[in-house]
Amino acid sequence: MGAEGQAFLSDLLAASWDDDGRRAGELFAWIPRDAQSDDPAAATRAGETAHAIASFLADERDTIAETPANSDLWRSFADSLIPYLGALVGDDRRISGFASLDGLNSQMRRAASLFAAMTKDSEANRAWVDAADAKALEYEQAFAKAAVADPLQADSGDAQRDLLRAARLRSLVATGDRLANPDAPRPVPTYAETAVMYQVASLTARDDDPQINEKFFRDGRLLPIDEIPEEDRSIYRAQLRVYLVPWPQIGAAIERYARTYSTIADGQ
Repeated sequence: MGAEGQAFLSDLLAASWDDDGRRAGELFAWIPRDAQSDDPAAATRAGETAHAIASFLADERDTIAETPANSDLWRSFADSLIPYLGALVGDDRRISGFASLDGLNSQMRRAASLFAAMTKDSEANRAWVDAADAKALEYEQAFAKAAVADPLQADSGDAQRDLLRAARLRSLVATGDRLANPDAPRPVPTYAETAVMYQVASLTARDDDPQINEKFFRDGRLLPIDEIPEEDRSIYRAQLRVYLVPWPQIGAAIERYARTYSTIADGQ
């Protein structure tokens, strides 16, 4: 999608559709259907079109912020781009035609701008953020299982790659929200980093472990951070960190997760 395609998207967004952009949005309904098509040509066409949409929304965020609401059109954009959340952060498995908008070790400013642009419609943004969070959790759980299975390789290979993909998604969600709400605090990785430590520790920790307070367990199950009272989270985080000390490669992988998160959050 070249200059004509971008002009087409601009015209779609600038119009005040009497159906909130429902019929206009139907023009893109084929993209999520073909995103993982067995037909390579169809999958590539879907990926390239989705990439053009993502690029336009990222690069024209300030302009489109002033366009009519067109809620259904924005929801169609979210539906079209959700299959490519992994590709945005370097995971191109099972899709074609969609490359990341930024270098993976960069501050990912275009991807962050895309996430900010999606906040224009609350329902579209909710679907977008929920899908990003679910994808990040998938990567974090894959890392945790790999790290427990082979702790010496936790900071390399597929395990580390999955964890860094999660870090990018977590930071993009938070950073996009802050770009849309500049008065909000700058995102920090503390909560997300603790959640990753939980994912690993929960696979092996038991309620009689001397390094983790028994109040952080329920029915023999380690509690996730969102079930820990605010006033206890600092000690919870510290105890998880101590629990993981015997496996330095796991600790190194999680530290890199935090640095990757901060690179994006601090770089806008």
